[in-house]
Amino acid sequence: MIAAGLIERSLNHLVQQTPGAADALRRHAGMSVRLDLALTQVDLRIADDGCFSEAAIDTPDATIRPTPALAARLPLFGREALRDADYQGDAALLATLDRVFRQLHWDVEADLASFVGDTAAHRLHQFGRDARAGLARAVSGMGHSAGEYLVEEVELMARDIDVTRFNHGVDELADAVARLEARVHRLERPSA
Repeated sequence: MIAAGLIERSLNHLVQQTPGAADALRRHAGMSVRLDLALTQVDLRIADDGCFSEAAIDTPDATIRPTPALAARLPLFGREALRDADYQGDAALLATLDRVFRQLHWDVEADLASFVGDTAAHRLHQFGRDARAGLARAVSGMGHSAGEYLVEEVELMARDIDVTRFNHGVDELADAVARLEARVHRLERPSA
């Protein structure tokens, strides 16, 4: 299967680029992991060298199932979005996979250098980081502008100061009701 082979090669490339990742996985050699993706399942076995290999597995030792929240968060939050996956199986293996996946780092510049040279790779990588940062600023700015529009122009949302005033009024009203109840209770008591 093309997707499984691509996932296997990509994961192994990242594991080999990340110091300590293969060593951590080596402790679980022979154990299996199923990536239960929406359209397909990818079964992998951890090899003796700490890398993944495609394998036919009936019952995996661990299953990782991305949730819709993961798919939505992955482009913006990267590895931090992995907490939105559904994990099942061997706790020690899952803890190691979680730790390894959080440490995985793609050295884009090193991979580009083999195609275009060190200087061009550095410049392309810098350009990519700047573009991603610019996109993040643009998305953040659009979110801020949309929120401001909803509050100020369309008035679908309340301003902070209006919410604070409302809460203060509710608190004052609750205090007044409590004082009134206490007064009513005193008046209802028979005088001795």
